[in-house]
Amino acid sequence: MTARYTADEIFALSQKNWPETHHSVHKYVLYFHRLRDIVVIEMNEFIKQFGLSIAEFDVLATLRSSSFPYVLKPSELQSSTLLSSGGLTKLLYQLEARELIKRSIVKEDKRSKLVHLTAKGKALIETSRDAVMMKEKERLDDALSNDELNQLTKLLGKLLNVVENRL
Repeated sequence: MTARYTADEIFALSQKNWPETHHSVHKYVLYFHRLRDIVVIEMNEFIKQFGLSIAEFDVLATLRSSSFPYVLKPSELQSSTLLSSGGLTKLLYQLEARELIKRSIVKEDKRSKLVHLTAKGKALIETSRDAVMMKEKERLDDALSNDELNQLTKLLGKLLNVVENRL
């Protein structure tokens, strides 16, 4: 594997060679995007052991987070994920073929199908989510105290609230 510069090394190079970019916003952008990219790459690799992609994990977790019997309209699923309508439709076909979800026609609107989490899908998302949370907890425990994690979560929530309200 090729050695990679750390975010701090990248920032130092930028500070040396492009000093006008040296400020806290630049460091935030660098840290935030670098962390997100690394976590996504590692998450993709980690959840492959469950036969899932991040998008599939997201859809199954969204269904499992709904009230029993874990049924949502496609529009409700799309509102909770970052998938396009076409992307979601394709993903639902894949999940249905694997019997992780099933779909049923809405009596009032024959064009629309409700999405149901199957028992197989429920078991898979519960197992994989537990493993993902344990892996992330290990990462966080290596880096932050409980107080620091609470502070970080509060600050990220504050920032995300502003960003989401602009959408």
